[in-house]
Amino acid sequence: MSTEEDLEAVLQANERFYRALSMADFNAMQRVWLASPDAICLHPGWPSLQGWPAIRASWQSIFKNQGLLRIWATDISARLYGQTAEVNCLENVDTGQVVGAALIQTRATNIFRRVGVDWKLLEHHAVPLPPHATPQAPERFSYN
Repeated sequence: MSTEEDLEAVLQANERFYRALSMADFNAMQRVWLASPDAICLHPGWPSLQGWPAIRASWQSIFKNQGLLRIWATDISARLYGQTAEVNCLENVDTGQVVGAALIQTRATNIFRRVGVDWKLLEHHAVPLPPHATPQAPERFSYN
């Protein structure tokens, strides 16, 4: 694959992650992640999780309580480092179904590792924006 094809494949893997998250689709989330003891996940407000079993359990718990939720990435940049890729983005969480809530934004870094011809998520780090940060107007949400 060329660098451009690799970058496109990484961005598609990143999109699959946010689609699985938005749809609370546990099976799709399992397909996105690299089931490795080296995997790391930092959900906003959670302690860092290490290893696929802990990360897997966190998604099961989140999806059990979350249901469908509009979550999408904007302000996306990606870089390749051989068999590893880094995607930085702004996560947009539409909490409109929650009374008194609105759009929440977090900053995320997603690290992917090439496994054969696939790119698998190895690390996900999401942190809240600073308290007085001006939210960015997100691009429109759509998984159609």
